[in-house]
Amino acid sequence: MSVKDNFTPEEWDKVLSGPATAAAAILAASPSGLTGIIAEGIATVKAMKELAEASSAPLLQAIAASLKPEDQERHREERPRFKSFEEAKNAMLERLRSAFWLVQAKATPEDLAAYQQYVVGVAERVAQAAKEGGFLGIGGEQVSQAEKDTLKEIRATVGLQG
Repeated sequence: MSVKDNFTPEEWDKVLSGPATAAAAILAASPSGLTGIIAEGIATVKAMKELAEASSAPLLQAIAASLKPEDQERHREERPRFKSFEEAKNAMLERLRSAFWLVQAKATPEDLAAYQQYVVGVAERVAQAAKEGGFLGIGGEQVSQAEKDTLKEIRATVGLQG
């Protein structure tokens, strides 16, 4: 039996979306210009693939298998509209919380720990993908205070401290 079989299809979609949801919370916390958004979007996809494939945890191996392009069309869903970036960030953290609870309830301790690190790892890479502030890439800071604060919220959401 596959790790994926522990979840209903709807639950599995939530688990799969956890890291991207954390990345979206980072994006909403400190919106970048067009080049920053593109860099952070690329970082999301790259980090999700690389970190899942690098893990030996069965859950992350199942996630890596589900990230294949042929499986992506099934995972598309209508995107909600938000009135503010703060509302978007809070909604993403709530979706992440829901995904984490599923993993906490249905996965092994090894898989839970791997999923926690995976979600935080993706979020950290996205936060570091583009400088915030500055002008035309000059000046600014690699990770804004809003992103640092959101990383703390993401860690807390998935049961990690610090």
